[in-house]
Amino acid sequence: MYKIAFDVMGSDLGPKIAVQAAIKFLENKKDLIIVFVGDKNQIEAAINETGNVSTTQYEIFPTTEFIDMHGSILDVKRKKDASLVRALELVQTKKVDGMLTGGHSGAFLAGSHFILGELDGIIRPGFMPTFPTMVKDRVTLFLDAGANNDNTPEDLHNYAKLASTYSKTVLGVKNPEIGLLNVGTEKGKGRELQKLTEKLLDEDKHLNFKGNIEAREMLTGTVDIMVTDGFTGNVALKAMEGTSKILLSAIKANVMKSFMAKIGALFMKNVFKEVKTTFDYKEHAGAILIGANGIVFKAHGSNDIQGFVSTLRMTYDAVQNDVLNKMKKEMAIK
Repeated sequence: MYKIAFDVMGSDLGPKIAVQAAIKFLENKKDLIIVFVGDKNQIEAAINETGNVSTTQYEIFPTTEFIDMHGSILDVKRKKDASLVRALELVQTKKVDGMLTGGHSGAFLAGSHFILGELDGIIRPGFMPTFPTMVKDRVTLFLDAGANNDNTPEDLHNYAKLASTYSKTVLGVKNPEIGLLNVGTEKGKGRELQKLTEKLLDEDKHLNFKGNIEAREMLTGTVDIMVTDGFTGNVALKAMEGTSKILLSAIKANVMKSFMAKIGALFMKNVFKEVKTTFDYKEHAGAILIGANGIVFKAHGSNDIQGFVSTLRMTYDAVQNDVLNKMKKEMAIK
């Protein structure tokens, strides 16, 4: 039986949506217990309202404090009974196998550092989400998506190693292809960071490094893993999410403009549904903090039920496949 701690207090929409998502996710998971961490009264009210969940499938870890989106990274030290802090402590004491939160990103990063620490050889863990591609059933792991403003070539090399292990273990990719996000595909392109990272990746014969990748190829499925620094990664990911959202909205708006467009849309209903499912970022609405000494995930604070379900699925898959211990072994290889 697996256990996942869920800090339900810090997200934009409050604990109700998070609890509803967890109950929905538990419908087909008989080998999982979710530990709701947060205000007991609010959690119980959400459970009672949602219903249809066995008391053997969840536990409540009550807390008296939480860190909201307007909080500070210092709240990790100030608020000892904050739901985020307690959820991380449950991972650290091995009372759960993993955790997720939709709360304050900075507090999450600080809490992970102070409570869990990092894997051997890791100085700066990175956010690693997945995003869809044009290749059916192929996703790309993308890191760092914003945990750091500055990274070293060694950081990016380690990210590639950890992501490769994750891809093999969780996604079942036999020999993951790795690309370095850059301003051109030719060798030696980019700033000093990209040039030195390219050299490290090229020299590591344990990795299947395919060279530099431009941002316009992010959704093509050219590689299984795309590595970059946290500042660039965060800008690129948010631009991609925003573009996807705008395009889907534009298609819908234009279909509604004329009767003939509506008729045409009826015949293309399945096509539109497939495109929406593939490129809706809510299907990929969370990221593992790769390099942390624990399986810990950060969900979008604005997630709805669908978004939290997708992040729960990612957390469950990582726990079920024992990815942390496999990454530890990878980092032990010199």
